[in-house]
Amino acid sequence: MREMPGLYLYTSNRLETLLEDMVTVVRNPLPFVLQPEIIVVQSVGMGRWLSLQLAKEQGICANVQFPFPQRFLSDIFRVALPETPEGKHFDRQMMAWRLMDVLPQMVDRPEFEAVRNYISGERTELKRFQLASKIAEGFDQYIAFRPQMILDWDAGKENHWQAILWRELIRKAQGLHQPALGRKLAETLKYGGAVLKQLPSRVSIFGISTLPKFYLRLIEALAEHIEVHLFVMEPTPQWWQDIVSPSEEGKILKKQPNRTAEDLHLERGNTLLASMGKLGRDFLGFVADLDSAVHREHFIEPRGDTMLSSIQEDIFKLRDPAQKASLSGNDRSIQLHSCHSEMREVEVLHDQLLALLSDNPDLQPQDIVVMMPDVATYAPFLEAVFDTPEIQKQRIPYSIADRTARVENGIIDTFLTILELAGSRFGASSLLNILESPAVQGRFKLAQADLETIRVWIDQAAIRWGIDAAHREKLGLPAFAQNTWREGLDRLLLGYALPGGNSQLFKSILPCDEIEGSLAETFGNFIEFSSRIFETAKELETARTLGGWQVTLREVVDRFFDPTDDVEREMLQVRRVLESLGETGAASGFDEAVELDVLLAFLTSAFGSAISGSGFLLGAVTFCALKPMRSIPFKVIAILGMNDTAYPRKPVVTGFDLIAQNPQPETVRCAMTTATSFWRRCFRHARFST
Repeated sequence: MREMPGLYLYTSNRLETLLEDMVTVVRNPLPFVLQPEIIVVQSVGMGRWLSLQLAKEQGICANVQFPFPQRFLSDIFRVALPETPEGKHFDRQMMAWRLMDVLPQMVDRPEFEAVRNYISGERTELKRFQLASKIAEGFDQYIAFRPQMILDWDAGKENHWQAILWRELIRKAQGLHQPALGRKLAETLKYGGAVLKQLPSRVSIFGISTLPKFYLRLIEALAEHIEVHLFVMEPTPQWWQDIVSPSEEGKILKKQPNRTAEDLHLERGNTLLASMGKLGRDFLGFVADLDSAVHREHFIEPRGDTMLSSIQEDIFKLRDPAQKASLSGNDRSIQLHSCHSEMREVEVLHDQLLALLSDNPDLQPQDIVVMMPDVATYAPFLEAVFDTPEIQKQRIPYSIADRTARVENGIIDTFLTILELAGSRFGASSLLNILESPAVQGRFKLAQADLETIRVWIDQAAIRWGIDAAHREKLGLPAFAQNTWREGLDRLLLGYALPGGNSQLFKSILPCDEIEGSLAETFGNFIEFSSRIFETAKELETARTLGGWQVTLREVVDRFFDPTDDVEREMLQVRRVLESLGETGAASGFDEAVELDVLLAFLTSAFGSAISGSGFLLGAVTFCALKPMRSIPFKVIAILGMNDTAYPRKPVVTGFDLIAQNPQPETVRCAMTTATSFWRRCFRHARFST
């Protein structure tokens, strides 16, 4: 039987219990057969875990969407406010280019003195783009976490440079940012009408450990007309919103030196939860303020005689850890290993996982997660240890998640390397690095075995760096041709046409007798490749508009990559970013020609911030980043790289960040605290921990 429209809040200290409640909700059919089930999540991994669990419980999981919160609200705006023009005017990348356009018009004003000083001097265009990107990042945070401040700026309040710049930014997109759309949505929902028929019948929000207060208010407004089920993890059924950590207590008492902790009713509760649970505490405080919610809680008290279960019990009962004399001497539920290097960490981890899998027959690789602050640092060591075990039967299957698109996608890395060659010295190994890509080899009919032959040719022809004498002169160096690519390739060509025994000159060129017979075809293909590289580098020196760059970069992709079925998915990622480049240029109104270094800064950011989403829950040990909201239950949780310089992370905050200057509970952002999700997750779900 379906629920009536309203907000239904489910809380528990175990995600498995929330899953049971979710299954009960989903089993109630929607009013229309083809209407999708919408479950809002905050990570790709959570969406994948939910789909697998729903399929396991129901036999199938089909027609279920797992949008992120921002995407979900954007869809609601589009449905409920159809008269609003479509577009991504306030997407972070779009704002960066729009700010690039308006900044030159504003920097001469006296309020912009600090900004003007930053973008003066050399390479001003690149500095302007970097500054615009940082400002766009700040505005993006203000939209989510300070909506009232944005609305006040719209109304003309405050006259510092950020408020002035914001008003200039919205001049051509009035009322299209989320705070304005949210206010308009709330008004539209009050009057109802045909709009309500376009809304989804039911929305579930699962496993999210933090949301801006602005989002919660919109969700509450939606709940007056549709079913909204909010599934939230909570460490204890007791009230813990008022507990403070020792450091927080010290700060409070410092501000009020004449008062004591007893006077101010400051409570410690569980010290671990108080110190590392601030993010969850603030969010759950907002959830508790949802007066219209029907609250259904199902807590399970931790039981056991291990160190891990004792910590879980202490958190559940909101008490400080007590001495546990009954703990077993063989208790290994929590282990700490100190190692001298990253490689040794991974080797110890491998040995410990082998021991756990051997001692616990029911434990499977997919029950294990290994998290680390920086996946890119540890990925080579993981591959070295887990891919080549001493005994092949002891190989542990694994997958690596949370790697950026450039790291995971060889096509992207090669593509950016080609672009980065323009303006470089063209070192001897630079072209060979590009030829390592199988897609490039396929385009020029070369094989992996040909690379070693080409290396020998380069060495024998004494090619060191520089395209030719003119290229060296452009770099501000003497215009001599010796040891350049052009001179070396001429020597190899002359050696094939006119062997000179490495001693006879022809027009001041010494032939290099390294090519003969069937190797001529390989050399011809390499000549074609190198010629295209040199032509492309020269072509990329010309500044273009974003639309012009889109056309040029498409040609570069077609020029160097063989689009086989093996690389189709990787090529699609590249083409998708290039497509967005042209769309961004048209939508932002930025028609200024930009240099290659600005374009590279944009592409590096676009590819660097894109996560492929693969690597989660593939029936193997999951290696992933140590991120908030990573609350998927595993039986074994291992952590690498917990060094004092790497964890906890110290976020880099810009000097003009208004949120950092005046923090408020609703502005405690996920990027600033990762400890919460990690510890709460460890002490709720794990049965073993390494």
